Amino acid sequence: MVSFVSSGQLSGSDDDLVNAGVVWSGGQATGVAALIVPPTTVSQISLYNNEEVGGPSYRLLRIYGFVTATPVGLSQFGLFHCVHRAQPAALPPRDIPITSITNMKALSGDYAGRARISLALAVIDDLWKPVGYSILNAVTGVGWQVDVWLDSLVILPPGGLYSLAAVASSITVSTRLGFTWAEVQL
Repeated sequence: MVSFVSSGQLSGSDDDLVNAGVVWSGGQATGVAALIVPPTTVSQISLYNNEEVGGPSYRLLRIYGFVTATPVGLSQFGLFHCVHRAQPAALPPRDIPITSITNMKALSGDYAGRARISLALAVIDDLWKPVGYSILNAVTGVGWQVDVWLDSLVILPPGGLYSLAAVASSITVSTRLGFTWAEVQL
């Protein structure tokens, strides 16, 4: 594992992390209907750090969402996120297979970490918050996107859980959500 700790602060640029081969990305393969109210006890997608105690932490670099279907006329969507304060009662399922987790360094190997990406996971409502900006579109279409760079403001130690949900003006807005993270020893 690569360590990017200096005097208690995170250091090392994102390109150093990518070059070290410790940056990964994974997300939903198909669109899911957005929520029309802020989320509470079910996430649309969650990232769980299943590493052993003392193992690598997951430094969240980026989250994203994009529209795969919209209704005719005006619609809006944005992202909500939640850092859960307690470990889940049971090990979250691995709904996104490790073969779908991609290393952000071209020509790198397959994922060998222990991350679990779960869909529609029952979670504790630890005060979901909007993150980034929302998109307002006036036409039917796909590809509208929200891309939020978290700049390592979220760190998941072993046992940590982080969740995302898309909130829109209509349940006919369908989105795909995902994460990019670095696995580092803190």
